[in-house]
Amino acid sequence: MLLTPHTFVGVAIGASISNPFVAVPLSIAMHFLGDAVPHWDFYSNTTREERLKGWRPLAVMADLIIAVAVGLTATYYALWVLKDTNTATSIFLAGIAAVLPDALEGPYIFMQKETGVLNILTNIQRKMQFQAPLPWGIITQLIVILVSLLVISSSIIR
Repeated sequence: MLLTPHTFVGVAIGASISNPFVAVPLSIAMHFLGDAVPHWDFYSNTTREERLKGWRPLAVMADLIIAVAVGLTATYYALWVLKDTNTATSIFLAGIAAVLPDALEGPYIFMQKETGVLNILTNIQRKMQFQAPLPWGIITQLIVILVSLLVISSSIIR
């Protein structure tokens, strides 16, 4: 799954659960459940060479920028509009936690180096992935984003 839908899920969890000690582990767990949803991503069925050249690295950076913007926008909203530091902290940390497994997998994707915990994480990630062809693999992610937006709007938008 792309980083942006993972981030929306983390933000929805953080917006709903203002205790980061609950929201963060739940966001990590939801990352793996999200990867079990049929989806398409930039590295679906690619070789190492394809991952490192052409449009894919740029697309990953664009996805990362959008994900960061989503997380920061929700965090700032909770801080400045709601004036709720607990919810803002939970949103911020849960948003990061929701993409953490993919971030930790980065060294393998780009350098094919796995050690210790990263080896375990990479194996779990591979087993949990449910790749889907275009356009269906994008449609499922749009549905995840829409459901997350509904949760966010019912939790923090006043």
